[in-house]
Amino acid sequence: MSRRNRRQGSNEPADEKRQPDKPSYVKKLGNRAKVVGSLSETLVKEPKAFPKKTAHAMRPWFRKVWKARGGGLYACGFVLTFVYLEASMVIGEIMAATGFVDFFTEQLVELPFRFLGESLRNLISAFLWPVPLVEFSPPWGIAILAAMYLLFTYLIKEPLEQWLFSDED
Repeated sequence: MSRRNRRQGSNEPADEKRQPDKPSYVKKLGNRAKVVGSLSETLVKEPKAFPKKTAHAMRPWFRKVWKARGGGLYACGFVLTFVYLEASMVIGEIMAATGFVDFFTEQLVELPFRFLGESLRNLISAFLWPVPLVEFSPPWGIAILAAMYLLFTYLIKEPLEQWLFSDED
């Protein structure tokens, strides 16, 4: 609080911009449901446009994770590992299902327990993504990680950041 505000007895900063109120959880959930509905509609009506629209819908999540994890190789590895683990889990569930209807009925029953538990495990594995790489072969794993860092820093980071932040809301 500035001296001027203390003298005036005000708790509000005089010249600082007020941060906009964050939307409520219910509103965020409603917005996500609209995005999922829009993606579903695109998948049915325009399957060719689905990958591009999915990437556009996932961009805010990528930005948030990118900023939270420091915006470097670790953030990129976390996102790629998590997406890979989740996709393999879903594809494995689809392949193990005996039919289309069975897949959705099983998922409705098992979602609160097994599916969310596996997602939590995938999240922890994604946090630890460099460990299996280094353990692959101790001297070579570290060399591969160092090479990935150099390649990422000099070739991948700038175009990736341009893509992530090109249409930031």
